[in-house]
Amino acid sequence: MSASPHWLQEQRVENGGDDISADRAVPTPDDTAVVPGTTGFVPGGDVRILIFGAGVIGRIYATRLLSAGHDVSILSRGAALDEIRTQGIRLVRGGVEDLRGFPRVVEAAAEAGRTDLVFVAVRLDQVDAALRSLGALDADAVASLINLPLGTDRLLKTIGADRFVPAFPGVAGRLDDQGTVHYVQVVQQPTIVGPGRASDTVVSALKSAGFPVAMPKDMDAWLATHAIFISAFESALAAVSGDSHALASDSHAVRGLVLAVREGFTALRSRGVSITPAALRIIFQTMPAQFATHYWSRQLDGELGRLALAPHTIASRHSELPVLQRDVRSLLGGAVPPRLERLFTDSR
Repeated sequence: MSASPHWLQEQRVENGGDDISADRAVPTPDDTAVVPGTTGFVPGGDVRILIFGAGVIGRIYATRLLSAGHDVSILSRGAALDEIRTQGIRLVRGGVEDLRGFPRVVEAAAEAGRTDLVFVAVRLDQVDAALRSLGALDADAVASLINLPLGTDRLLKTIGADRFVPAFPGVAGRLDDQGTVHYVQVVQQPTIVGPGRASDTVVSALKSAGFPVAMPKDMDAWLATHAIFISAFESALAAVSGDSHALASDSHAVRGLVLAVREGFTALRSRGVSITPAALRIIFQTMPAQFATHYWSRQLDGELGRLALAPHTIASRHSELPVLQRDVRSLLGGAVPPRLERLFTDSR
């Protein structure tokens, strides 16, 4: 294959990013301001942080922030609570142990006391149950790390404009039988932080733990674009029981997936929503389908597919994915384009 266009290039990411040996679609400046992650402490140090949710995402952010010197608590229940208390959290990246930490484990947010910052790491299907607790959080800033296809209004009203910051994780992974988190820091997507009065607090904490950050101008448009993209990819993976290699090896299926996302983006634009970041708009709506098919086949067969997309699909196929599909239908006014609807149907 000939050299990639300038916006799509092979590169190793510094500041803690994983080299996943994949073409990187680089957002353009009009979509996001990228703030590279750096090691060290935030000004003032020792921020009191609560991680609301002890799934894969919550454990990664808890351990990384703890390693940066912050006072971190993690809200957990059931078997995970005892597991984290006794074994801590072990992170493995690139096949080698990255970090191990023992954050304080609480069963209720009130046990954490007053905090400077809360990261909410729950699934979309858990948001309704979490809303009451989120409104009562004793915290200066609350950042969501959640799929929110229909926007951030509910959380904004519940938490308050003075405290709420919409965000989205830039990591993904899987939890093995021993409780170890195998994860990837997604090169193509830094942790996303939207506008808010407390955004500086969120960005500073993330940078202190080495997380690169991107700040889109329109967070709701970013979330809507991501919802179309991820609902299509997870539906396609669910149809093959989460086997990313099998999907990657089927060029006809990957081409259908690319065209489904293209149709979804076109439908979203027709409703006045900008497709952002530019990299997704370009690869799905500007580049030839053959190019996009080749690109995504490689991604699905690499760490992005194996550690970011497939494990989450398997874990959420019967919980978050149906809710995500429902919200995407609402996002598009109830009329999902044919190829995207076919993916949704085949995922059941």
